Amino acid sequence: MQAWPSRKNFSWDAPRRIRAVAMFLVLVSPSIAALDWEQHQGYRVARLTVPTIGQSGFTLLAGDVTGIRFTNTLPEERFTANLNLLNGSGVALGDYDRDGLCDIYFCNLNGTNALFRNLGNWKFTNVTDAAGVACPGQTATGAVFADLNGDGHLDLLVTSMGGPNACFLNDGHGHFTNVTAAAGLVSNLGSTSMALADIDGNGTLDLYVANYGVTSLVRSGGALSYRMENGKPVVTGRNAKRVKIIDGVMYELGEPDVLYLNDGNARFRPVAWTGGAFLDENGKPLAEAPWDQGLSVLFRDINGDGFPDLYVCNDGSTPDRCWINDGHGRFRALSTLAQRQTSYFSMGADFADLDRDGYDDFLVADMLSRDHKLVMTQLSNMHPQPRVIGDSTTQPQVRRNTLFRARGDGTFSEIAQFSRVAASEWTWSVVFLDVDLDGWEDILVTNGFAYDVDDLDTRERIRKMGSLPLSQGRKTTLLYPRLDTANLAFRNRHDLTFDEVGPAWGFDSRQVSNGMALADLDNDGDLDIVINCLNAPALVYRNNSTSPRIAVRLKGNSPNTQGIGARIKVRGGPVTQSQEIICGGRYVSGDDPTRVFAAWNLTNEFDIEVSWRSGKKSVVSGARANRIYEIDESFAKDIPAERQRDVKPLFQDMSELLQHSHHEEPYDDFARQPLLPKRLSQMGPGVAWFDWNGDGHDDLIVGTGRGGTLAIFQNDGKGRFNRVTSAILNAPTPDDLSGIVGFVAGPGQRSVLAALGNYETAAANSPSVLRYDWSGEGATAGEALPPFASCSGPLALGDIDGDGQLDLFVGGRALPGRYPEAASSRIYRNKAGKFQLDEENTKRLQGVGLINGAVFSDVNGDGNIDLILACDWGPVRVFINEGGKFKEATEKLGLGKYQGWWNGVTTGDFDGDGRLDIIAGNWGRNSRYEIHRARPLRIYYGDLDGNGTEDLVEAYFDAAMGKVVPERTLTAMSIGVPGVRELFKTHKAYALASVEEIFGERLRTAKLAEAAWLESTVFLNRGDHFEAQPLPTEAQFAPAFGICVGDLDGDGNEDVFLSQNFFATQPDTSRYDAGRGLWLRGDGTGKFTAVSGQESGVKVYGEQRGCALADYDEDGRVDLVVTQNGAETRLYQNVGGKRGLRVRLSGPEGNPDAVGASLRLVFGEKTGPVREIHAGSGYWSQDSAVQVLGVPEIPRRIWVRWPGGKTATANLPADVLEISVNASGTVKVLR
Repeated sequence: MQAWPSRKNFSWDAPRRIRAVAMFLVLVSPSIAALDWEQHQGYRVARLTVPTIGQSGFTLLAGDVTGIRFTNTLPEERFTANLNLLNGSGVALGDYDRDGLCDIYFCNLNGTNALFRNLGNWKFTNVTDAAGVACPGQTATGAVFADLNGDGHLDLLVTSMGGPNACFLNDGHGHFTNVTAAAGLVSNLGSTSMALADIDGNGTLDLYVANYGVTSLVRSGGALSYRMENGKPVVTGRNAKRVKIIDGVMYELGEPDVLYLNDGNARFRPVAWTGGAFLDENGKPLAEAPWDQGLSVLFRDINGDGFPDLYVCNDGSTPDRCWINDGHGRFRALSTLAQRQTSYFSMGADFADLDRDGYDDFLVADMLSRDHKLVMTQLSNMHPQPRVIGDSTTQPQVRRNTLFRARGDGTFSEIAQFSRVAASEWTWSVVFLDVDLDGWEDILVTNGFAYDVDDLDTRERIRKMGSLPLSQGRKTTLLYPRLDTANLAFRNRHDLTFDEVGPAWGFDSRQVSNGMALADLDNDGDLDIVINCLNAPALVYRNNSTSPRIAVRLKGNSPNTQGIGARIKVRGGPVTQSQEIICGGRYVSGDDPTRVFAAWNLTNEFDIEVSWRSGKKSVVSGARANRIYEIDESFAKDIPAERQRDVKPLFQDMSELLQHSHHEEPYDDFARQPLLPKRLSQMGPGVAWFDWNGDGHDDLIVGTGRGGTLAIFQNDGKGRFNRVTSAILNAPTPDDLSGIVGFVAGPGQRSVLAALGNYETAAANSPSVLRYDWSGEGATAGEALPPFASCSGPLALGDIDGDGQLDLFVGGRALPGRYPEAASSRIYRNKAGKFQLDEENTKRLQGVGLINGAVFSDVNGDGNIDLILACDWGPVRVFINEGGKFKEATEKLGLGKYQGWWNGVTTGDFDGDGRLDIIAGNWGRNSRYEIHRARPLRIYYGDLDGNGTEDLVEAYFDAAMGKVVPERTLTAMSIGVPGVRELFKTHKAYALASVEEIFGERLRTAKLAEAAWLESTVFLNRGDHFEAQPLPTEAQFAPAFGICVGDLDGDGNEDVFLSQNFFATQPDTSRYDAGRGLWLRGDGTGKFTAVSGQESGVKVYGEQRGCALADYDEDGRVDLVVTQNGAETRLYQNVGGKRGLRVRLSGPEGNPDAVGASLRLVFGEKTGPVREIHAGSGYWSQDSAVQVLGVPEIPRRIWVRWPGGKTATANLPADVLEISVNASGTVKVLR
């Protein structure tokens, strides 16, 4: 018998301790008595006896206390011949004898299953033989109790690895009859989990059986036939559909799952995969059945239409399947845009409304470790998943947990890394359960495996053995070390993040734990836990909570007597709670269908609402704490569904007006710097609104990648666009274009500047900025700016010295091949339309950092534009303009500590105080780095192995080891720093080492950069300092690049748009795709709330980069353009916002658009927010110079501060739509 885990402060042996604790618990806990029911119309209720002493968590009860003596045994000779058996078995919970106490049924792989009858007071007795459910020699995997024939008695379903599966009908007298053949459920496949629901609305429970594969072909070895086709091997024979060969590597497939329709009498008919019951995401019938390795299956109402949808967790290269039910038992695959990626080794899943927004979210469990040492030593075989530039529809698989947060429109954001639950070891079952009864679901995870078969050192050892006979090859499994990991518990922090609290909650067994199920085993109204373990005693946990609770179970109309598929909502507390009644749906296991809700205190009264699968509803009002309610469907009523308010989106997609896609050539960044954190070659394009031809209408300019062409779309003034063509615009660019700005160089001289990246070509003689001058027939090449060692990034224009001419900032975003070494930036003075280097200011920008975003903005209100820079591996830096000379004030203003990976930056008056605040886009919190942020993230760079080349090493502080350790594995590190492999002969040795131990003295000579702040943030201007406030949660789900400030809805408050996502990560890092472009609605006090995509109408799923605002159709509403790397440029017309006032400022000859001016409306005693005109801001982009100001009430005056500080206030006529204002303050009504 395996030893139990030790506890602190005790010296006596663990088994004795557990027996003593369990006995004490039984003695002090109230005895379990039959519930005393009170009958009411439509329901009955009973008081619960709730313990008064205890705390959140569990107590593990030993078998000699409970009488549950069961071990799922699996001898060596069986699993070495078939490794699929190591997937373990499960447990089913249910009151089979209807005595009011929940009973337990365990599955066994190598003996007989066991049924334990609950006697009360935590005593159980084995009644397997008397009940007739032993299933001897059946290699049982999963089990579920369910009323299959509607007689009110729980029947039993059992799956098997190789069959036969079993169906037992309950005679109502404690005995079961095996009716498998008569039920039509005979199967000899490798079956695992089951789920039941009424899929077609006829009242019967239909059955889905997941099949994995009766034997492991690749892992356990054996004969395999194949033939060569086009020079590639193709498997033939009886295993042709179970093995595929990709690039010479064999990948194992599974067996088709089976969906059965129940006729109501426990007779089942299989549904054909190809008969039209299953459709692909385009609505076409499947051509063949999926041969997947099914591990778990769940029926849940995923899209909230009341019908049971289907989610199947599949292992390895066989992807998960999500099927949406039309209510009649026909299923259509969920769009890949709705679920952007899936776990690779999906084991189990569960659904819950984690953030209490009324929509169910779901977690899928994989096998990534939380332990640095295991992360460094484990590697699973995954099939190649090439990333195609611009591809947003492919659904990649990732080797980690995935958590999908519902957006409310049938699509999901994947946020496991944000929530800090991306890793939970080799997980089998995952369950959402409100352990501490605070009204928010927590997470329980079972995990473990007999052998760490992903251990890289052992793999290398076995590979060196060469070809082995089958009998010896199978025994190589025994060479792997034991995988010793604990079960985990994650407490919900009410903000979509979780803390691991397994030890504190007593849920940290290190036994190999497989199937897990929930039930109230002692009738105290909280849910206890039973876990089936492999080659170790079953785990039985008593829930110790003393918090007030409400328990609910359902009495459904026959044949669905337990109300499976019904949704229960409990209202009356701080949050509305909801849960769905399920049958099966756990990994090889099934719960008892009682659900428990937090009550918070004993005086609250609640409403319990049940939405039945039949479409009817029941409502119990005045429900009280510490009671169990059984609600009867026969009293349910047809209640008209609440009419959904039709939300007209604010924006309409008008992208067809452009028909433009960004051009991006593939480039291998990692060939030059193998350890780069991300590709630097897929960072564009930028975009700009600018009146290119001087006709008074905003035209659109979009950048390009290497080999593409700059696109200029001329606005015809009627809301349509024509692409401008000319020789220079048709010529391919030598490298990526970065920042894009337009300006008026003089009368009739209109130009576009485009930064030339020179990152991919690293050309020493290429210009740093290209210039395109307008001519009556298109564009001509203007004078380019000279070469620059740094790769050009953002551009910004502004009158630095008050001479009425627009000067230019050129940001250096990287040094080719030397990331993250600080780049330099430049400033050019405008002399009669020509740019000359400002050597003094440029000197101040030597080595200023990796600049991704820039804006000129007067943040101190003195009339002189200051310079704000968004730095990678640095802060948002501010340089104050003192008489045309820039002096850094970053530290003085309190910004120095916010070292991050900043992308875009701009300013706006978000709290209406007249001072310009800073808003900056960062990497966000939904990345692989989030779990390591207890201390600043690090990157070392320099010659770390003495070979004369620049190396880089990402690192973080690992609290468990007390060391700064490398982010990348030995395999990856050896490519970037080859000498490391010579120093560390094993992955284990490398995993135990700190970066200092790896690199020694050379680390001390390396340079170090740190990042401690990854949140996209608004910095509120407090005059002498800035106050940081992270943007709302949704803004942290993905990296933010472009940033625009405007009043999207016309309410008079400044709103913000963020462009999001980044796919060009390291090959072993999943893409960051949880955004789709995000509007944030400002409240005028500096706070924001996220606007859903269904409300805004903006849904962009690709890698968004630049974004810019303009009222291109001149209707008084601000419109939006968003670019995507390698994909379609998206144009959105504002059709739902309140019309605002269009304002054109008429500046001097050298700055006719008054770039750098600030303006605001005055409404009687109130003033609107200050708006500043920028030429270059956000991320490589430029908004229109024509401003649209929100008018929540009739404006009386307009205030303008011109570049240089001169201010003017002018009265406004009534009922105007568009005005111009000149420097003397004269207002001209244009419309």
